[in-house]
Amino acid sequence: MDFTYLTIDLLKNVLDAMPDGILIVTDSRKMIYTNIRFRELWSIPVDTDLDDEGRAIMKYALAQLIDPDGFLRTIESLHQTAHAFEDELHLRDGRVFKRRSVAFQDDDIGQSRIWIFTDVTAITYSHIDVLTGLLNRNKFERHFSSISVVASPQSIVGIALFDLDHFKLFNDTYGHAAGDDVLRQIGKVIRTHLQRTSDAGYRVGGEEFFLQYHSRSREDIISFINNIRSDIELLAIPHKENTPFNCVTISCGFGICTQPKSPELIYRQIDNALYTSKANGRNQITMIDLDELEN
Repeated sequence: MDFTYLTIDLLKNVLDAMPDGILIVTDSRKMIYTNIRFRELWSIPVDTDLDDEGRAIMKYALAQLIDPDGFLRTIESLHQTAHAFEDELHLRDGRVFKRRSVAFQDDDIGQSRIWIFTDVTAITYSHIDVLTGLLNRNKFERHFSSISVVASPQSIVGIALFDLDHFKLFNDTYGHAAGDDVLRQIGKVIRTHLQRTSDAGYRVGGEEFFLQYHSRSREDIISFINNIRSDIELLAIPHKENTPFNCVTISCGFGICTQPKSPELIYRQIDNALYTSKANGRNQITMIDLDELEN
């Protein structure tokens, strides 16, 4: 490819013409470039001198985010790493941005990171399961590859896979309309416990759910999933075919990790843990330490 005519001004013009907001930050956290779209997305005045990451992000971005702590936690976990990353940011005004980041090495400025922001508000709601209000299977498959990339001793990740015990028998006994109502109530319970945008709940099958939860302590992670199981049982929805409990309950496989693991390994292991919960009597959680497993 001939780069003879590629000048700095031409490159800037190309980047300014892009529909995505672009930010480049050095390893020392110095902000060295933003395109016009980045400033538009974050409502940053054009004449503002973005001389460092802290000034721009703290003053303009954090004030607009529903979960500013999660935003900063991701930045810290990726700092001085070569990990690629992708997630979504939810703003107070209802907009949703896709956030992507890739590290690169430059001879002059060393390791740096490019951040790309895309306004995906218009398509976000096509990823919502209308029955439960959770993210749907399509969204899960799109984001599955990055579910554990931010795991660290400071940002512990809990990952759960669960389904409703004997739910086919519930539908056969009480009817599918009653089954749909159960799923709505389950979705409400889950949404109540997912307080940060860095956390996520997906309906990945008819009565199967996948959850991702972040915390700084193992105790909080464990309480999170125990409380969901308990709150679902406390709904006291009659289910006479689910003996000996006689109400709607869940069986769950649950893993905790403090270091990145391959998504395929995570899913396989928590799926096995889910079947262990079922084999041991249902209405319970089988917990595994994902850090002990080899990728």
